[in-house]
Amino acid sequence: MSSGWKNKNGTGVRTCKCGSWKNHWLNFSDNEWPSQCSVVGCKETPILGAHVINPDVKGEKIVPMCGRCNQLDEEFSLRDNVARVSANTANTCN
Repeated sequence: MSSGWKNKNGTGVRTCKCGSWKNHWLNFSDNEWPSQCSVVGCKETPILGAHVINPDVKGEKIVPMCGRCNQLDEEFSLRDNVARVSANTANTCN
């Protein structure tokens, strides 16, 4: 379990050449879309690629998340097996 993660606010208007942040995660994670949200303890179906940050990790990351967890204001933990894809489009798709 990886703790200290938070949702990055104000990212709803951001776009990338992948068409969506879900597609961005799929294109750069080399994984299939998971059946459960990336947040520890949540069993909901992820519907989007969420921008998350952690003070111990460089840069913003994209992870699969359900709509409810994407609204969390407090810190949360991510499942260990979740691929964390860079949100920096200059290094990925643009």
